[in-house]
Amino acid sequence: MTMTSVAIGDSDLPAMLSSRDVADIFKRRNLAVYAEARREFFRKVNLNPFKPHSQYVLQLLDWSFQDWFSFDCLVSASGITGDESEDLRIELEYDANRGISPFLAIGEYLHADCGKDGIDEHAVQDLREVNDTNFASIFWIRDAHAASGRLMVEDLLHGELYSVFDPRAASQYDGARGGMIVNRIAHNRGMWRSCAIPLYEARRPDSEAAGVEAVELFRDSGYTPDFVGLVRFFYGRAKDTGLGWEDAVSRRNTSMLDRFLNRICA
Repeated sequence: MTMTSVAIGDSDLPAMLSSRDVADIFKRRNLAVYAEARREFFRKVNLNPFKPHSQYVLQLLDWSFQDWFSFDCLVSASGITGDESEDLRIELEYDANRGISPFLAIGEYLHADCGKDGIDEHAVQDLREVNDTNFASIFWIRDAHAASGRLMVEDLLHGELYSVFDPRAASQYDGARGGMIVNRIAHNRGMWRSCAIPLYEARRPDSEAAGVEAVELFRDSGYTPDFVGLVRFFYGRAKDTGLGWEDAVSRRNTSMLDRFLNRICA
């Protein structure tokens, strides 16, 4: 088994297994699991089939699938073994109390592998910590400092503040006191770090009033989607209304969003 890269997406984590690698390994070794997960992801995202999507959005959705598959799906607890007959028996696990993530399954296999592609105890501990702590959310930028490579962000869904090491975003938003970024973060080696390509970013609006309004729109409304729910919110269609994020914004511009808010966030 060959690791083709050592980073998670556009991650700043040290020497990590790529979510793309995880998806590719399962695609090669157990296509049935990969294909079933992909069908489920796009069914939940609910793209509008009558609306053209840019190549960038389609690529971002593919990256998002790899991210979701690696961290949020569960597979049979035996995980990847390197034995083709055994690996073909792995199935998606829908009981949250059973199974392990594909990310951890591959990490544990690489740790157990004594060949040239194996990883040591220190590396697998990194992978386990990332697996245990990662989560995706909508973050409001409170501060950004390019020199330190850090962002101070507020989790709009849960209300916590995080100092996140992300040199790319810190450089892009240097000096910002507002703006929204939707991404996955994980704790590793004593700090929170970005561990995926941002799902959505908006530098404007960035006023304090916009930040308060964003809190009301998400946290105060009780809207706490999982990762695939976030993908659907920004790129797919809401279950009840059929509206996408752009449609919701246009409704807001015509003072109609309030009457749709509860249905959009359902």
